[in-house]
Amino acid sequence: MLAADCLLSSHPSTELHPTRPPRGRLSAHVYLGANHSAVRQGNRATIFRAIRALGPMARVELARRTRLNPATVTNIVDELIAAGLVSETGRGSSRVGRKPILLEVVPSARLTLGIDIARSAMTGAIVDLGGQIVERIDQPAGPWLTSDIVLESVADVIARLLARLSPDDQSAVVGIGIGVPGPLSGPSGPGLDTPSFRAWDGMALESSVAARFRLPTRVDNNGNTSALGELWFGAGQGVDNFILLNVGTGVGAALVLDGDLYRGDHGLAGELGHMSVSADGLQCACGNRGCLEMYISAPRVLAAVRAALASGEPSVVRSTLEAGGDLTITTLVGAVRSGDPLATRVLGDVAHYLAAGIVSIAHAFDPHLILIGRELAIAGDVLLDPVRKEVQRRVLPPLRQRVRIEVAAVSDAPVVGAATLAMRDFFQAPLANRSPASWSEAVSRGSASPLHLLPNSDSATSQPR
Repeated sequence: MLAADCLLSSHPSTELHPTRPPRGRLSAHVYLGANHSAVRQGNRATIFRAIRALGPMARVELARRTRLNPATVTNIVDELIAAGLVSETGRGSSRVGRKPILLEVVPSARLTLGIDIARSAMTGAIVDLGGQIVERIDQPAGPWLTSDIVLESVADVIARLLARLSPDDQSAVVGIGIGVPGPLSGPSGPGLDTPSFRAWDGMALESSVAARFRLPTRVDNNGNTSALGELWFGAGQGVDNFILLNVGTGVGAALVLDGDLYRGDHGLAGELGHMSVSADGLQCACGNRGCLEMYISAPRVLAAVRAALASGEPSVVRSTLEAGGDLTITTLVGAVRSGDPLATRVLGDVAHYLAAGIVSIAHAFDPHLILIGRELAIAGDVLLDPVRKEVQRRVLPPLRQRVRIEVAAVSDAPVVGAATLAMRDFFQAPLANRSPASWSEAVSRGSASPLHLLPNSDSATSQPR
């Protein structure tokens, strides 16, 4: 069953309450009730998210899919239209009677701001409710920067993006989301905690940005933000279970299970770049040996090409470099397409280790889809065809025809997904006051769990996109 095709869950989201109670004790949230205003807010969020995920759709279909009273649906839709968040857009089809009026979310009604901090660059973007980038800024970044400089750089990018907007558009910005290149620690205002960025340890990015710009701010690792971008706007739409592997300077990953991000007990689920694919292999900075990242990350791939060239192995890549060209993944892929033996061997080694990782992932999580994002995604089927063949050969027979391996569909998924962190909160409380305190209070009263609706009559035969 698809994530958008089952009944709305009433359980509080583990994303809002990440601390697990001691074994044998029930969380206090089990005993939380809901007053009339909270119920209405929850219904409003359900309807708004349903229109976004399934629209354009008519009121009668909205009532059927959400199991809400038609009068409740009509009243809430009227509120959303009055707020400029939803519009009527033509008429649908009908076998009898009048054709129903269709509803859809107005993409330009609100904006969110996303920041993606990668290992070598920082990208900021203003994103509308349809996932389209309105403004964008790119600038260098890296682990050599101190936490103070990172905070100032993030603040500078945010300020420059906001300055590009008109006063009306500035007032339409409802939140900030930030993706960082590593796991987070801390019960509130999470800080980075990763061996590759020791100078950033404990950096209170979330609280600092929220205080400075007085906008609701969320921080997550950029594997998760990329997955959110795909879940809302890309290849993950309508897919209950998928894994995203971001292969660039490092290897980040995210798990979407049962239609929502899975974080684990300590928020560290998805560190698949540090899964061993060689028990006594290369030493990784994390302390482990044979980490997947050590064999398929872009710097390691290009280092293998340089080592082969230095040993005198012939390649068309050599002439490219001698002509002043750069050695990039794009250069390597071009050489593979031309039949270059060196490039083909190096990318074949990458495919071998990537397939080994994917086989373990498939056996552990049984996903419907595995997506490859970031820099290595440039290789496309030149890389994925041999990966698919090896996975087919090595995976358990029941999974051979069931696990899809594809390139991520949203080219700017990390920064669009970062903006989606804030967007997701907004969809939980679309008519709430936008001050940071009241925003977080409003969101905590609702459920941030995935949208669960009644299926269409033909959903049993439809396939996830």
